[in-house]
Amino acid sequence: MLRLLFIMLSALWLAACSDDSAPAAADASQARDGAQLYRQYCVTCHGSGALGAPRVGKEYRLYWSHEIEEEGFDTLVQEAIDGINSMPPRGGCFDCSDDEIRNTVIYMLQLSGAK
Repeated sequence: MLRLLFIMLSALWLAACSDDSAPAAADASQARDGAQLYRQYCVTCHGSGALGAPRVGKEYRLYWSHEIEEEGFDTLVQEAIDGINSMPPRGGCFDCSDDEIRNTVIYMLQLSGAK
């Protein structure tokens, strides 16, 4: 009886030590699309301009086009990954891959009609 109790407690202890709560790295086949991530993480600030976030939309095309010309696309993506001003790293999507962030930036630029 004591041996069975020891085995059960050992199994519970090992289960408690597993790291199932850590997000698995998303591979390309499981990547969430930019539209989904924008709606989930970005629209709150970029849809309203909260905390000084540049707004997204066709009426803001010139702003985003200028950003691409001045900063470059890769810089915009890196700023989204690292965070900038009031924006947290990865826009708060801490389990987003770099590719998912990149796709979200592309989606935001498309929404804005940036050239």
